[in-house]
Amino acid sequence: MRGTGARRAARAVQGLGAGAVLLAYWTTVALLARWSPGARTSGAESVRRKA
Repeated sequence: MRGTGARRAARAVQGLGAGAVLLAYWTTVALLARWSPGARTSGAESVRRKA
């Protein structure tokens, strides 16, 4: 039977693993968005009214 310290450590490791997965996902998304020719500069006119 595991003690409360071991359970707490297991939860911490699980949390770190989930954080690492999310960090890897967002890094991949950011890099793909930066490298892919996207709609960042579409050349379209702004929808703001001119003063």
